[in-house]
Amino acid sequence: MKVTIVEREATPWVGFHLIGPWDETVPEGFARLSEWVTQHNLTGEWMAIYHGNPNDAAASQRAIDTVISVNADYQPAGEGAPQKGELAGGKYAVARVVVDDGDFAKPWLTLFQQWLPGSGWQVDERPCFDHYLNDGAQSGVWDIDLYIPVKK
Repeated sequence: MKVTIVEREATPWVGFHLIGPWDETVPEGFARLSEWVTQHNLTGEWMAIYHGNPNDAAASQRAIDTVISVNADYQPAGEGAPQKGELAGGKYAVARVVVDDGDFAKPWLTLFQQWLPGSGWQVDERPCFDHYLNDGAQSGVWDIDLYIPVKK
């Protein structure tokens, strides 16, 4: 797994905050987001922002934001509108992965268990996130950049 360290600017987003098992909330959140994006003709980076350490929370308590990046001045409005937030900028370790077997956890585990311990970096307090580079819903093949916030 090739990992690089990048500096990201803060990224404004709109999306949906859900709590529960990620195998349920991620598809639900992206379905809701997809409907909103289609209705409002938005384009941007599609991301899943994970809050907290999954080892420290029961599956029923895991929090996620399913989001799309927007211009800073964009204001969602109307019934069922998503909330607005901002992904913190700073240094991130990023790895590009392909998920073709439905196991989205496997590359994260590789990143945390194999790369991180010998990297010289520590996890920062900001959330980890995925940046989806394609929609693999039909093909079953997802190209994803995984981001871990890091500090020396």
